[in-house]
Amino acid sequence: YYVVPFILGLICMPMIAMSDLLQGLARANSWALFALAPTYLVRPVLILALMALMLLVGFAPDARTAIFASIAAAYATTLGQLIGVTTRMDRNIPAGPKKVHFAQWFLVSLPIFLVEGFFFLLTNADVLMVGAYMKPDDVAVYFATVKTLALVHFVYFAVKAGVAQRYVQFTHGEPEKLAAFARETVSWTFWPSLAMALLVLVLGEPMLSLFGAEFVAGYPLLFLLVFGVVARAAVGPCESLLTMSGNQNICAAVYAMTLAFNIGLNLVLIPLFGLWGAAMATAFAMIFEAGALSFTVWRKLGIVMAIFVAAEGAA
Repeated sequence: YYVVPFILGLICMPMIAMSDLLQGLARANSWALFALAPTYLVRPVLILALMALMLLVGFAPDARTAIFASIAAAYATTLGQLIGVTTRMDRNIPAGPKKVHFAQWFLVSLPIFLVEGFFFLLTNADVLMVGAYMKPDDVAVYFATVKTLALVHFVYFAVKAGVAQRYVQFTHGEPEKLAAFARETVSWTFWPSLAMALLVLVLGEPMLSLFGAEFVAGYPLLFLLVFGVVARAAVGPCESLLTMSGNQNICAAVYAMTLAFNIGLNLVLIPLFGLWGAAMATAFAMIFEAGALSFTVWRKLGIVMAIFVAAEGAA
């Protein structure tokens, strides 16, 4: 039951990669609609619409049908985004000679690639480790539980997407403005995340019941997992600040350590405590990530990225 959906999912990869590239181009030019709407609004709605249509015409309600809907939605939204972004690029950037600085691009982009790669693995390592140790039914319950936290994670990703360009602007010659703005982004991340976390805890049980009555067993895990997510939000988008200020190498190292820490905890705790062990490993890893990133920002930039620590505490 894993192989066919996995192979079908690989068909989406070229369009997902192109969409990320186009999102970066659009964000660099402050085209928020073209950057975020295709991925976060259009594609999810289109997946749901296509899934409903396929079920109406007789497709089975299984993973392969969902993957087919995802493939169609990914190709449709990415191609539309490609047309929109390239049209605006052609309109705003005049034709002329070009030069590719491949070595410089590679040296900068490789650590950023590692940061994003380690972060992606970090957000999925617990599910993979649960799959290695426990039954598919347990994996399903845990997966549904951690994905319920998407409402809380959304705040972090929204702030991260919106502030990176401003970090770059203030990094060059305006350290006071950078420090003040960075402190503001911590508040922008933490308080909405805390509000969403409380909402998820209140509505978590009925939300999980939408997957099926047996999925409600994952509700108690939310209290532990939410603690880790809020801890991450308490330091704001440190990763973006480090990357945009030229400290992407040490940022990649922090995420590598966090991933190793997470995997080690999962190896120890899942055999002992089952799903609770995975939740503990994930929460502890997010707390470690938050502390390590905040400390690194302070050492490298002299900026205190922690919601309840005053800026004067950097001294």
